[in-house]
Amino acid sequence: MSLNALSSQELVRRGIAPWTRARRSGGLESAEGDDARPAQEDNRVTNALNALVGYIPTEVITLYVAALSAQAALHAAFNAIDAATILWFFVALTPVLLLLIYLSKVAATGDALPGPKQWPWWKMCAATIAFFVWALAVPGNPYLKDAAAAIAGLGAMLVSTLLNILTPIFERPAPV
Repeated sequence: MSLNALSSQELVRRGIAPWTRARRSGGLESAEGDDARPAQEDNRVTNALNALVGYIPTEVITLYVAALSAQAALHAAFNAIDAATILWFFVALTPVLLLLIYLSKVAATGDALPGPKQWPWWKMCAATIAFFVWALAVPGNPYLKDAAAAIAGLGAMLVSTLLNILTPIFERPAPV
């Protein structure tokens, strides 16, 4: 799932999305109407695919794979850059990007920016864990080779499923 979708889920959970604000403020419909809700909101629990890839941040993975494939050129230009540096850079980038996307969406609604207590901490942690485990399955990763990397692909699906199971424990509905 993309970081964009994760941040949209957080807006819905906190009642900041336009369609939830309209409902909260007296039942008026938003300009988009109820059909504007993301389809995944309605079937999130039953969607098996979402359970497998729910927290894997597609934007960061795309950038990571591109950087990993350009590793030789990056290393030639900057001697300190190797596969491990690239991996850990993107591990650190994952929660930062999710937070920036989330705050950008909150700002776009006109609401005040939330303080650190209202940041989507669970989604930031879960996306970072999911990225790290998934990154170990990518050929060329600095830690696992050959068969171990293939097994890491299965591990990525298992970890993503576990993260979805843990979500209700760590992410309680926001008070309205």
